[in-house]
Amino acid sequence: MTLGYSGNIAKIYLYRFLNEFWVIAPILIPYYQSNGLNPTQIFTVQAAYALSILFMEIPSGYLADVIGRKRTMMLGSLFLPAGLLIYVGFGSFVPFVIAEFVVAVANSMRSGADSALLYDSLLMIDQKGRYHHTEGRSFFYARIGCSISAVLGGLLALISLRLPFYLNLLSALLILPVVMSLREPEQERLRTGKKPFQDILRIFLFSFRHPLMRHLILFCALITTMGIVGIWSYFLYYTRLGISVGWFGVLFALFQFLSAAGSRHADGILRRAGFPRTLMLFGLISINFLLLSLVESPAMILVILLNAYLWGSSFPFFLTRMNDLIDSKIRATVLSVANMVRSLLFVILAPLFGAIVNARSLSGAYLFLGILGITSSILFIHRILSHQDLRGTTITF
Repeated sequence: MTLGYSGNIAKIYLYRFLNEFWVIAPILIPYYQSNGLNPTQIFTVQAAYALSILFMEIPSGYLADVIGRKRTMMLGSLFLPAGLLIYVGFGSFVPFVIAEFVVAVANSMRSGADSALLYDSLLMIDQKGRYHHTEGRSFFYARIGCSISAVLGGLLALISLRLPFYLNLLSALLILPVVMSLREPEQERLRTGKKPFQDILRIFLFSFRHPLMRHLILFCALITTMGIVGIWSYFLYYTRLGISVGWFGVLFALFQFLSAAGSRHADGILRRAGFPRTLMLFGLISINFLLLSLVESPAMILVILLNAYLWGSSFPFFLTRMNDLIDSKIRATVLSVANMVRSLLFVILAPLFGAIVNARSLSGAYLFLGILGITSSILFIHRILSHQDLRGTTITF
């Protein structure tokens, strides 16, 4: 009986690898430019993705709790190649916006559902205690997929900018049979009323009324957003150092690899450092942004790689802590609430960071990010540690 659920673990590893196998990531901007898009249109296309994710996050998680995580992930695996097909078949602004919307729907369908299915699979085989380790390994394979695809995309682009899209289309088509082979864990399905949006709002409020969950969500959103803003800003830093564009793909792949190592070691970090010190380690990310604002040197690449390692280790840590607090029947919805908060913070913080770069300097933007991160981290760490006694409670509906 438990063999099928044990098999879900390796399949989730492969699923995460394929979902992060974005061969097109390093060549997307040149592809836009080759199709005549100006900078305003390029950022509008990306904004369309971010906003689509923002609005789809919670409804997709709710859908996963109602119809099942596997079915929702199957829907996502159908939307992903559809979005890539639009990219391949058309070459102008409006189709690209549509393509990003379709890809956003695909990614939102898996967001929360895959972690919920993994956690409940471990529950079915009475190995819940392995979740932190297992989630860490799954993020390891995701980051490895991202690293390999980044290098591969850059090499294929030397032949043709369209080749990465064809390979990405192929990898996206492989996701569906992986999802179909998953075994849906037995769970009490969320019963829907006549007003599903009211149900979603109630679950959202339940999540934020739990003080430990609230601050875990907010701290996770802060660390994740700073990490993503950092990923793109590091290319500006490399340019200021005079590093050739030809090295960007290698540095991006190295960043992803160190992030993967952080995910892989996340459980070990917690066991060695303990809960309070692990939280404080994540605060180092903000301090490192302060260092980047003060020092302009190739040696600071080591600081960037340390941020990658810490950022990677944060995902399994926060997911484990949150999953332990969530009732199974609303697990995907609550995880999607966390992802939505993260997306909202990114939509606010990323343009603000860019505006500071334009108005002041990259150093000024790093200074802002560092100060914001340090002050917020101190607050969140204090509140999380103050509510540790709530770790045994459960958010239900």
